[in-house]
Parts: sequence; structure tokens; C-alpha cells
Amino acid sequence: MHYYTRSFRKFFCRTLLKTSKNTAKKWEGQHKEGNLLRKHEYFHTVFSRCFVDAKTNPQPSERMMNIAGFVLFVFFFTPHIATADFDDANNKESLKQLLAPQEGENSSEESVKELFSKTEDNYSLLDKGKFTASLDAEYSYYGSVSPVTLFLYGRFSIQDITLDSERVISTSVSLDYGISNNINLGLSLPFVVKDNEQEGLTTTDIGDTQISLRWQPRPSVVGEITPLLFFSISAPTGESPYEIKSGEEQATGQGFPSYTFGATFFKIFDPLVSFGSLSYSHNTGMDNIDQLHSFFINDEVQPGLLKEIEAGDGISATVGLSYAITYSFTLTMQYQHSITQRSTFIWQDVSRNIQETKSATYDSALAKVTAGWKGDDGHYFNLYLSRPLTDGQADIMIGMSMPLIY
Repeated sequence: MHYYTRSFRKFFCRTLLKTSKNTAKKWEGQHKEGNLLRKHEYFHTVFSRCFVDAKTNPQPSERMMNIAGFVLFVFFFTPHIATADFDDANNKESLKQLLAPQEGENSSEESVKELFSKTEDNYSLLDKGKFTASLDAEYSYYGSVSPVTLFLYGRFSIQDITLDSERVISTSVSLDYGISNNINLGLSLPFVVKDNEQEGLTTTDIGDTQISLRWQPRPSVVGEITPLLFFSISAPTGESPYEIKSGEEQATGQGFPSYTFGATFFKIFDPLVSFGSLSYSHNTGMDNIDQLHSFFINDEVQPGLLKEIEAGDGISATVGLSYAITYSFTLTMQYQHSITQRSTFIWQDVSRNIQETKSATYDSALAKVTAGWKGDDGHYFNLYLSRPLTDGQADIMIGMSMPLIY
């Protein structure tokens, strides 16, 4: 209604009063701002005689008063007569031209077409040929977890072996490339800083490199469940926990390759997005190890050389909900649960006899809250806080992510 009324005022000024385009725009701007300046300052070129006479003659003629009253009536009651019929064909044509989109504007039909073209083939992955780089950083603090020095039968997990520090700062540069609109290739290059105050050790080294492939079978549609399949390989490029000297060095990787495949499902309930994922990880294990450890067997501590590890596989599930509070701010809450199967540790005792020790099945759970800010130019910033719900994990986990190239 405001656009129509504004256009009608332009039409009225141009046709009925026969004023110039610039003068009409000047009057419209002043009228929009609610300025109560005298009308002769806006239309001096048209009514110069009338307003000059009004200034010099305090008793204007009745005819002049009628003209001035008619003009004021039209100015202040324009919104009420904006929908009136116009008999003159030229006036109708002028009105259509004024109501038509100006240069650089889209018509309603074009706007609708543009809207549907954007949602058509709406994939959540990168477009074909597009390349992005992002930075991820996480700080973890292990206040209530101490390094494992004894392998207790049925009491320890494979994750305990890597807990050799109190503070860990992990940063990684993630590179993503769009092979097609629905297939993306990713590479993650981590760098790890670990600090152990008790042992007085600080380690800086690269972590395990990860290569991933993601595939979205079909475009996402509002109100429908959209699948996203992924596969990743973790290469043991970091310092292995089975090749270091305990108490003198710290590990920055898990020591063996692993393969993960799974699927993520999400559904859009504008402005909400619900999602969940399920994945399976296969850990290859490691052999040819000669690392000195202590093993707790039959209530006795026995030293021995760790020779081989048959790592257990893992299953992980995640559920979450993301809510777009504004166009630029999103809040995401999720819960993650992982189960790692029992691992077998093959070692040699002082009598050179081969022994086997199995770890316990390990369950881990955590809750995560992420706040995300996104700009119009594609820039974004995510800040998250994770709260562990089971033992054997960091007490504090805070992280962030932001783009480097977008």
C-alpha cells in the first residue's frame, strides 16, 4: 500500500499539477519526512502568482482561497483517493509506468522465479569447482584424568593410553573442494600442542591427517528428510603413542589408520533444522611394537613389552537441533554417544612368554552447544562448548571455527 500510494503521489504531481520530476520527488521526500514547511516552497514554479499574492495581500480573493483549499485537500487525503478510478487512458498508462519496477528492480513474477531457482537443486555441499579453507581450533583440559601406567584387565580402555597430558590445543586447517554440486572432497591437516605440568613436558607436532568424501544423493527440500553419506580415512601422521618413551615424550596421534563411513540425516522445519548421524569406524591396529609397560595380572604387577594391538571398532551416533534465531545467528544443540569395542593387547613378559590382555568396552557421551554467526559475504564464526557426560574425557572442551578462504 505504501509503494502504491507513493507512486500515485508521483503520478498526481506529474499529470494533474504538471510539475517537473525533480520537483515531485522533492515534495515527496519532504512529505514522507513529515516536514510541515509551506507548500509554496515545494511548488513555487506552479503557484508562484498565488503565493506571491497571498504574501502581499492579507485578504486573498475567494477564488484563490478555493484553489489553495483544493490543493491542500488533495495533498493530505491522497492515501484515500489512491484507489479511485481514472477515466483518462493517458493517466492510466502513466500510472502503470510509475507502478512498474524501475531499472535494477525485479517484478513480482521475476522475484518468485528467482526464489524457486535458488531452492531448486539446493545442496548443502559446495558447488562444483568451488574451493574453501577453514580453521578449526579446540582447547581441552584434563583435570580429573591421570595417565595410565598399568594395564588393568577389564578396567582400562584404549583411549587411556593417549591421555598423557593435562592441556591440549588442537588446531587444523580444513580444505574442501566441490567435485560436483553434491560430491565434496575434504582434507584436514591438524597441528597439536600438548602440555603436561606434572612431567614438565610440552610437545608441538602434527596430528593425524584425515581425508574425507561426502555425497548428497538428492537436493534438500523443506519438510523432507535429506541424507548425506560420508567416508573418511585417518592416516597416522602424528606421533604414535606406541612409539614414544613413556614419561619423556607425548603422542599427537592414535598410532594406526582408521576408516569411518556413515550417514547424516537432516530435516528442515524453517527456521529449525533437526539432524542425526550414525557412523562406524574400523581401527586396523598395530604390530611390531616394542614398548615397555606394566601389566596388572593376578593381583601382581608384571613388566612386559607390548608387541601388538588389535584395536576394537567403534560406533557413534549423534542427534541435534539447530535453530535460526535471526538471519545471521544460529544456535545448535546436540548429543553424541560413542561405543568402542574391546581391544586386545599382545605382550611379552620377562620370561618371554606371550600374553594377551583385553580392555573393557568403552562408552563415551557428551553434550555440545554451538553458537554460529554468519555474514552476508559468506563469512562465518562458530563457537562451541562441549560437556563430557562420562569419565575418561576432558573436563573442558571449547572450540571455534572460521573460514580462511570462502
